[in-house]
Amino acid sequence: MLWNNQAYRPLETLIYDNIIAPAVEEISDKTAEKLAASLAPGAKVLDVGCGGGQLAVQLAKLRADLIINGLDLSPQQVKRARKRAVLAGVRAEFFQGSALDLPFKSETYDLVYSIASIKHWPDYMAGLRECLRLVKPGGLLIVVEVDKDCPKETAAAFTSRWRLPGFMKSLALIFFRVFVARRSITLKVARQLAAALPAKKYDTALYAEDLCWIVAAEK
Repeated sequence: MLWNNQAYRPLETLIYDNIIAPAVEEISDKTAEKLAASLAPGAKVLDVGCGGGQLAVQLAKLRADLIINGLDLSPQQVKRARKRAVLAGVRAEFFQGSALDLPFKSETYDLVYSIASIKHWPDYMAGLRECLRLVKPGGLLIVVEVDKDCPKETAAAFTSRWRLPGFMKSLALIFFRVFVARRSITLKVARQLAAALPAKKYDTALYAEDLCWIVAAEK
């Protein structure tokens, strides 16, 4: 299920991609713009827990020079990501795999990022260390996730953008708070995890109007 540390089932991936992802894309588009403005020409990028590939494809649209890979535990999401890239006419490759055992060589990427995925990892620190392993010296690891303590008003504004009939929006808020935010972690815990990473330096902050926290660690 969506709240287990397992790959989404086919129906769950369909629900996410068509109902929830459109709201997430608003955050992803802004994130893609920031990343596109900061990356060096020809940089190599990995999206861990890429879902249907929305952010990776948007980044590829903005920066055709980038080498972009995405990875997700769900084979259905990988299939959607590949199709999305083809339809958009962009260069991006997607792979099936686990964040805790990434199938890539160490120090391969200039940037590794993960958006709204870490709450599904059975071992947060193991996944973060595995992601950092792939980052080149001087490169960045960026992780964004829903803040467990996000304000109710912020959560309501987010779920109001889910692609659902109006009468279901209150149920969407309950679902989000119980099965998404509650099983995530707080900014304080994220800061503790970042401090334990073998990184040169790191920074943490609230993000997306306090809906999420962000960690940026330089290797």
